[in-house]
Amino acid sequence: MTWDFAVIDTPLGAAHALARDGKLCALQLATMRVRTSSPLARLDALDARPATDPAGVATALAAYFRGELDALDAIEVDPMGTSFQRRVWAALRTIPHGETTSYGALARTLDMPTASRAVGAANGANPIWIVVPCHRVIGASGALTGYAGGLDVKRWLLEHENRPETASRVGGGREGVAFDGTRNRGATAGEAGAACEARAHPTAPRAGVFLP
Repeated sequence: MTWDFAVIDTPLGAAHALARDGKLCALQLATMRVRTSSPLARLDALDARPATDPAGVATALAAYFRGELDALDAIEVDPMGTSFQRRVWAALRTIPHGETTSYGALARTLDMPTASRAVGAANGANPIWIVVPCHRVIGASGALTGYAGGLDVKRWLLEHENRPETASRVGGGREGVAFDGTRNRGATAGEAGAACEARAHPTAPRAGVFLP
C-alpha cells in the first residue's frame, strides 16, 4: 500500500491531500481541525511520500477554480468510513454542480426518509473536501447550516458554482434550482476562483474569506 501526500495552494488557502494506492482518501483545508479518524492524523506512521498531484487532485482543483466544475468528477476516491457513511458520501457526488439539497431530501434519495440526522452526521464527517461536495447540502429553510471549513467558505463555493460563466462550462446548469426541486436560496453569483498549485508552502487566503 502506498500513500502520497501534497500541500496544494487554492484560492481559499492551503489544502492537504492524501491518496492511497492512487485514490484520494483525504482532502481538507490546512486550517481545519484534523479528526483523529482521518489518515491525515497519522502521516508519519503511514510513511506517506511527498507528491505534487496525488490522485490527480491538484490538477483537477486548478481546473475547478478556473470554472471547469466537472473537473472533480473524474477523481477516484477511497474515503475511510462506515458503510453508511460511504453511501452518503457517494450520494453527495450525485448532486449536480450549481444545485443544492437538504439533509432530509438526501435521506430520501437513500430510501431512509427518517434518517436525516444520521445523514447530517455523515455529511459532517466527510473526509474529502469539495470533491465529495458536502457544501451543496443546506438546511430545509435554505439556511447554509454548519460547515467544517466555515460558512464563508461554503458560501464562496456555492457562489463560485453558480456563476453563469462556470455553469456554461458544465452544460448550462440550472441556477437557483435545488437538487430536490426546491428553490436554492443559498447560492448567488460571486467572484471567480483562481488556479491552484501544489507547493511545499501554503498561500494566504483571499481577502474576505474566513478560515477558522
